[in-house]
Amino acid sequence: MTTWIIAYSKDGNTSILRTESDRQPDIDEAVALVTQKAEQDYAGEEDAYEHDPDVEETPATRLAERFGITVTGISQA
Repeated sequence: MTTWIIAYSKDGNTSILRTESDRQPDIDEAVALVTQKAEQDYAGEEDAYEHDPDVEETPATRLAERFGITVTGISQA
């Protein structure tokens, strides 16, 4: 298995999440993994960011609206 690093940004700071997989996670998988981590780490901060009704509802936009997190990259470790 290969170690993959998912980089994400919250409040101007970059953090990483490591995951093991035989193939590179796609953006939807990366967003799901970061969302799971955010739900554990930032549970008290849910819905801390403004909801924009004009933006399409996707897992990535929900992650940004709930926790202020944007996935910025996926690379092999």
